[in-house]
Amino acid sequence: MSRKVIIIDDEPHCRNVVAKIVAEHCPDLNVVAECADGIEGLAAILRHHPDLVFLDIEMPRMNGFQMLDALGSGDLHFSLIFTTAYDQFAVTAFKYSAFDYLLKPIDESELTSSIKKLQYPGTPFAQLQHLKANFSSPSAFNKLTIATQRGITFIELEDIVALESDSNYTKIHLQNGQTVLASKTLGHFDELLSENKIFFRTHKQFIINLNFIKEYLAGDYNLVLLHNGLQAKLARTRRDAFLGLFRM
Repeated sequence: MSRKVIIIDDEPHCRNVVAKIVAEHCPDLNVVAECADGIEGLAAILRHHPDLVFLDIEMPRMNGFQMLDALGSGDLHFSLIFTTAYDQFAVTAFKYSAFDYLLKPIDESELTSSIKKLQYPGTPFAQLQHLKANFSSPSAFNKLTIATQRGITFIELEDIVALESDSNYTKIHLQNGQTVLASKTLGHFDELLSENKIFFRTHKQFIINLNFIKEYLAGDYNLVLLHNGLQAKLARTRRDAFLGLFRM
């Protein structure tokens, strides 16, 4: 049984591109409606009950957020992939909220990749609220949203002691002793946290929170000891940059 898809975007070219790529590369998906704004999109969603919605945000009459608000305060029964021409701030908002997004002009490989890694079904309401909060304030990036097998976990940045690479996953070590496993690479979080001065990439395997440093062991060790007992490796190529953060 094919999954139903709705494309909501005020740009006809964008709708056509998404529909064409889905038809050519995703045989298990069926585009049941293409809509030019949130009003049309809302009607189509209520009529077709889709499994996946491609959604633009800035649209005439009713934008993407207004349309989602009109659907109510419960979890959505469909998954979302946003299509956007926004700037870097908006892209960061998507990343912090763990939403998949496609930058315009839409790239074929990126679209098919997004669909392949999509976790069906549905979109938690709390995840949407976090995204909206991030869009409303540039200072709102104080939480990471992590998709887990159980659902969505929200993590305060200040509670993160370190992030540790685990193949294609990342272990997020928290100050309460818990560890959250995220299905993203450490490189993803390195890019996401690159502007946050409390985090430092010490090694290809570690990003640490500088507030939790306990001790630095030089010489053959070249380790950074953290308050939770974790020993983070410090690459020799990162040593000068690390020591340059502190007044000696």
